[in-house]
This record gives sequence, structure tokens and C-alpha cells, in this order.
Amino acid sequence: ITRIEGHLKIEATVDGGEVKDAKCVGSLFRGFEIFMKDRDPRDAVHITQRICGVCPTSHGTTAALNLDAAFGVADKIPNNGRILRNLIQGANYIASHIVHFYHLAALDYVDVTEVADYDGTDPELLKVKDFIARALAAGDMSMLAPFYPRYEGDYRLPKKVAQAAVAHYVEALNMRRLAHELSAIYSGRMPHSVAVVAGGVTSHPSIDSIS
Repeated sequence: ITRIEGHLKIEATVDGGEVKDAKCVGSLFRGFEIFMKDRDPRDAVHITQRICGVCPTSHGTTAALNLDAAFGVADKIPNNGRILRNLIQGANYIASHIVHFYHLAALDYVDVTEVADYDGTDPELLKVKDFIARALAAGDMSMLAPFYPRYEGDYRLPKKVAQAAVAHYVEALNMRRLAHELSAIYSGRMPHSVAVVAGGVTSHPSIDSIS
């Protein structure tokens, strides 16, 4: 399984088209269990977010929920605190899924070279076509990152579908930015937000932020 975000290894033994055995291994010990010891427990919300720059909010929210329980306030979270936590987490959920589907996994199924001879008017595809042409003219394939180095993938999509998927790949960059902005409005910044704390959040909804 390729392009998994994080240090995870999947091994599968296949015999005659049938999976005989499968293993999932976390291949890097990060040490959070050790350097969190003897810290003020309220620090956990901020420290655990450093586990991942793509999905920090999930780790921070989990730490906050644990602190809610530990401090005996899990049933006392104000409605606005609960709603804003969910908005912050939901925004990161969207951003994380976009980056995995489009920017990590899609390149194993979408043949970007199908755009090299694109003759339509889609502005996103014309940008990619020009991007490819500049690299070819310079004779420098490294200019094609993140589309290069190119690994052979499961490129079975018809040309028109592949071209549409490349356009969606570019559009998804903007959609992910918008999801990050949504999170940052209520969490202070993204990644590694600062607003989610034990008991709720430190931010308040306003007419401006809602708009």
C-alpha cells in the first residue's frame, strides 16, 4: 500500500491471487510516551499535535477529550465549545482526506503525462501542461516534482478521465487551503492549533468569524 502518511509498513503474502497473511507494523518509535512524563497534563493537547503535521487536530482533540474526563468536566463542555471543537476537527478531517486521496494516493492511479498534449481550455490543465513543457524544455525532470520521480502505477483510466483527475488534483490544493483557513479562524493557526483546551476552546464565535 503506497503513500501512507506516517511511518507504517504493510506486508501481504499473496498466493495464487489469495491473501494468505498480512501484517501491519508501526516502524518508528516517536517517544511521546516518554517525554510527556512529568509534564503538566494540559500540555498534552499541544505536544501530541506534533505527532503529525497533516492530522494534528485529531491528536490534540483526543488529548483534550482525555483531559475532560480526567478533570471531571466531560459533561460540562459549553455548547459553543463543543461546536467549535467539532468545526476545527471537521475542517482538518476534510483537509486530511483531500491530501491523502489527491496528493498522496491519486498519483499511483492518475497518469499526469496524459496532460502533456491537452488541447482544451481548462485553466488548471493548461497550467499543468505548461509546467510539464517547461521541465521538458529544460531537460530537468526534477522540475516536475511532485509528479516526478514517477513510479509505475495502475494507470488504467481513460485519457479524458485522467485529465479530469489531474484538474481535480490542482483544484484540491485550493480546497485544502480553504479547509485549513476554516480551522485557523477558530483554532488560531493550522497546523498545530492553540485554541482547543481541556474544557472547551479559547476562541469565541463572532459575526466576522462566521462570515
